[in-house]
Amino acid sequence: MKPFPSPAALSRLVPALCVLSAGLLPGTALAQTTPAQTTPAQTTPAPAVTPAKSDPTQAKLPNLPLSITPNAELLSLSDEGILKAFPSGHRPEAVLLSGDAKVTISFDWRDTKLSSADVPVMLTRFPAVIKAQVPGIKSIKQQIMTLNGTNWADFIFVAPGKSGDVRREMMITSAQGRMLVLTISSNLADYPKNEAAVRALTSSIRLTE
Repeated sequence: MKPFPSPAALSRLVPALCVLSAGLLPGTALAQTTPAQTTPAQTTPAPAVTPAKSDPTQAKLPNLPLSITPNAELLSLSDEGILKAFPSGHRPEAVLLSGDAKVTISFDWRDTKLSSADVPVMLTRFPAVIKAQVPGIKSIKQQIMTLNGTNWADFIFVAPGKSGDVRREMMITSAQGRMLVLTISSNLADYPKNEAAVRALTSSIRLTE
């Protein structure tokens, strides 16, 4: 039986997650407020989120099969900002920034098929892909995380960057039979002061139908 997802599909994930760590992030000028804040920035508006039907404290992200708890400490990158950060090729459906624009959180719902049963298999298959494609990788950690009843394969790795070590985290799960990838990227030194906001967001994620 053919491996699922295929090695080629896995190998395409790593270049995609490196983009926002390569100095291409347009910054807060192209960001806008998240649903927790009511005054939008004067930039290209992103699609508005809508309240999740099952829980009024949750907000559904457009074009994604999930909802989150809005967080005033995070900004949403506008469509224009995403286009600038990803000038060609595949683009994520949504990108959030920490208030200081030092941490990016991207949501990417891929066409790659992935079943819930295959999520734990990622722990043994994906680290080799990361090591092969990320130069000078210093450390890598993988684990299964359960968030609101959904299992995620979680990978955290550190590698050299232009202005110090870079911390990257990829959380992968199955959503409606397709691979859903959440990528958290920052310089290693900038992550601790934003960790509380990031973890509040990830712990609020709920998959929707």
